[in-house]
Amino acid sequence: MFLAGDAAHVNNPVGGLGLNCGIHDAIELAETLGRVASGQAGEELLDRYERRRRPITIEFVQQQTVANKQRLEERDPRLRQAHFDELRRTVADPALHKRFLMRTSLIESVRRAREIS
Repeated sequence: MFLAGDAAHVNNPVGGLGLNCGIHDAIELAETLGRVASGQAGEELLDRYERRRRPITIEFVQQQTVANKQRLEERDPRLRQAHFDELRRTVADPALHKRFLMRTSLIESVRRAREIS
């Protein structure tokens, strides 16, 4: 049995990353099952799905959704302002902006997953 998407991830929905990550889970699982079913790889490849998807979900989805939720729930006006200032700095700097988008869109997570054998 394989779990994917919301069935596999326990995270808050702030940011919609669960859906995005679930799509990446499905792609990873389909590619893996396809290779095993066609005889291109042995059944040991099936274990790679968990080795890749679980840590990626924790590192990217869980960390980002927790940070999103904390920002939304922040009551201290100074800390809220500091968060907004940081976001403005990120948007104003092309390199930081790209890094932020690559991480929050989970494109970076797909690249990182491919490094896990």
